Amino acid sequence: MSVLDIATRPDAKTVQLVFASPPCTGHSRPVMRALVTSFRACELCIYSTARAGRLLCDSPAVRLTGQPETLEVARAATGSCGPNARHLDMPGWH
Repeated sequence: MSVLDIATRPDAKTVQLVFASPPCTGHSRPVMRALVTSFRACELCIYSTARAGRLLCDSPAVRLTGQPETLEVARAATGSCGPNARHLDMPGWH
């Protein structure tokens, strides 16, 4: 018996159809956390460098200080790159 058969029965006064789709998990893949982090721009930037398992900023402005800075320091309001990622440069832009 289909939904159409139920709706056309003479004794049916009201038929309420509810369609609910299952939550999409990307073709049966488990739900993954978002790829966006607080320093996503720095992760994509050509001036980021990894040392001891941490990303550091090595932009031209930071090089004037002599060594790479942590991302927290570089992206601070008074940091060399600032909260707007002033020195952001990505390979796809060239």
